[in-house]
Amino acid sequence: MQFVERVLGRVVDAVTVLGAVAIFLMMAHITLDVAGRFLFNAPPPGTLVFVANYYMVIVAFLSMAFAERRNQHISVEILTERMALGVQHKLGFGTTLLSAGMFGLLAGRGFGEARTKFADGSILIEQGVAIPVWPSYFLLPVGAGLMCLVLVFKLARFLRGGPESATSTRF
Repeated sequence: MQFVERVLGRVVDAVTVLGAVAIFLMMAHITLDVAGRFLFNAPPPGTLVFVANYYMVIVAFLSMAFAERRNQHISVEILTERMALGVQHKLGFGTTLLSAGMFGLLAGRGFGEARTKFADGSILIEQGVAIPVWPSYFLLPVGAGLMCLVLVFKLARFLRGGPESATSTRF
């Protein structure tokens, strides 16, 4: 179990670094676009395509597992905080199970769509430049799949170690 935790943790960390790099690249790309537009009246082509289809997808989907790993997703506990601790743990297990199923379905369906876009050679044209966007379609299933793996690991830890392990921030 510790081996899986270590490997999964390293994968999540690596993907999170990729998300941080994407934020930096997005900032640099947009700055270059604004400077090119207003200083030289010649913005680089593809800024909107790269921002919408690559950078934002990386930031949104590849970083989800990091927040889940640390139990730092936003949660509203108006009702559950007043329930008995055992009920809270059972609800946490149930929502984690449901979330794992949903992210598994999202990963599977997203992979099917990515394969279709790959087969079609999907591109977008901006300022007369054709930019392939089919690779970006693989980012969603990777992020959703990684999120599903983190949730399944949490479920396994919960079943193996009891309720307190489901809320542990050690992983």
